[in-house]
Amino acid sequence: MTQGISRLGGHLLRPTGPWSGAVHEYLRYLETAGFDGAPRFLGLDGDREILTFIDGDVPVDPDWRPGTVQRLPDYARSEAALVTTAMLVRQLHDAARGFPPADTEYRFVPRPPRADEIVSHGDLGPWNTVYRNGLPVGFIDWDASGPVDPLVDLAAAAWEFVPLAPPEQLRAAGFGPAPDIAARLRLFVGAYGLDDRSAVVPALQQCRLLAAERIKHAPVDAAEAAEALEHLARELRWLHSVSSQLSR
Repeated sequence: MTQGISRLGGHLLRPTGPWSGAVHEYLRYLETAGFDGAPRFLGLDGDREILTFIDGDVPVDPDWRPGTVQRLPDYARSEAALVTTAMLVRQLHDAARGFPPADTEYRFVPRPPRADEIVSHGDLGPWNTVYRNGLPVGFIDWDASGPVDPLVDLAAAAWEFVPLAPPEQLRAAGFGPAPDIAARLRLFVGAYGLDDRSAVVPALQQCRLLAAERIKHAPVDAAEAAEALEHLARELRWLHSVSSQLSR
């Protein structure tokens, strides 16, 4: 979705934005912390950033539009991929703890992290995940990085990777029989290492409310903004209807 990207061998050149300095500082920190699931920031070429290229497969659905379900290939729907993704998210969160940003001009939340927050990716989902041999190896497109409660960040990732949706949407995503989403959610948060699994359910609501706040930053007109908000409202109503099931 980002225009103006080009690849030169093992390097990727991407356009920068007003938030890029904060993202570059964060990527440098993750590198020093030993997190291997992010591209390395190598420098600037004019108004483009130079990053290392992470080789692999990224699920792409050419028919996806905001408010629709992204169709996922088999490898992105497997339980092995789900477990490995949760472990990668945990590695990211552990690496990010203690990061003291000097530049806090993040794209959506331009402020320092609070005491109970970390800086994280901000848009975790299969579309921003590189898979190799069917398993995730890294996350790309860090432009949405910013401070977040790690539990809410985990919930947002769970929403997209489990994924959490009604049966008809899961079938549209590529699942044959609709999976047991409560079991997949337990598998995901268990692989992350969350002790109190019931705590993720209220965080699921919070992550959708934060998604609604971000719509004001999106390059959309009034009708498109309304459609996105209506989609989130449907998700919240559905979440309310299944929250007791997800808590078990």
